[in-house]
Amino acid sequence: MSYVDQPSSENDIELVKSLQDLIIVESWNGGKLKSTTFYHVTEDEEVFYGYTSKNKRQMTIAEFNSALQRVQDTAIYPEIPSDAHLTLAPEGLSNSLVYVKRPGLQWYEDMIGTNHLPKAVLDETIIMEQISRSPHQNIIRYYGCRVRRGYITSIVLERLDQTLKEYVSSSDFQQLDKIKFFESLKSAVEHLYTLGLAYNDINPDNIMVKDESPVLIDFDSCQPFGKRLQSLGTVGWYEKPFYTSEKEHDTYSLAKIQEWLQAAK
Repeated sequence: MSYVDQPSSENDIELVKSLQDLIIVESWNGGKLKSTTFYHVTEDEEVFYGYTSKNKRQMTIAEFNSALQRVQDTAIYPEIPSDAHLTLAPEGLSNSLVYVKRPGLQWYEDMIGTNHLPKAVLDETIIMEQISRSPHQNIIRYYGCRVRRGYITSIVLERLDQTLKEYVSSSDFQQLDKIKFFESLKSAVEHLYTLGLAYNDINPDNIMVKDESPVLIDFDSCQPFGKRLQSLGTVGWYEKPFYTSEKEHDTYSLAKIQEWLQAAK
């Protein structure tokens, strides 16, 4: 199966006008650049992918454009399930208010030939739909998903500015009621349990801070109890490797977060 169409240059399309139009990922090994991959997403959620052995600073805009190739929708997006009731995100929402979460394009090259990226998008969409029907103040707000050409292309979430990992380095952290903060986080996780879900990836990068309260984000690993997972937690925040969704993963990570909070200065 082919996963890309012809280079955009053959169609005389100038997709990119500046580096701000690209998602750029540089891969390094031993201090040396291995490769640079880059992506452009159009307003209609079409994805173009490119690759070079050069440093991004050595690339001209014309070279970026000539290297970009269209990624077929089937490689990264799931088809709309026939039995799913989806909330469509309102069009025209300000980027200052929402975060548009798309497939993990940084893993695209490694996932060619698999259904990993489409499945990850579908799994998280279904979970966010379920949670949105029973919202919790310490769980990220879900506005709905975007659908293009018969595929789910992204989910639209409340935009927040600061992760817990970033927050602990700020002056505001000194006044934080750590006990109240932790209990609010625990409440969000226990709310998931009432829905038959375990979160499976509690760590400071997956917790945002809003008005001195935690907000749980990134539900890539959140699944019903016992279900096999694609995303297997974050190194350093689980007791041992795991492959299914279980409460015990959250129990361990919550205890570790509580210790981490108390130790943070």
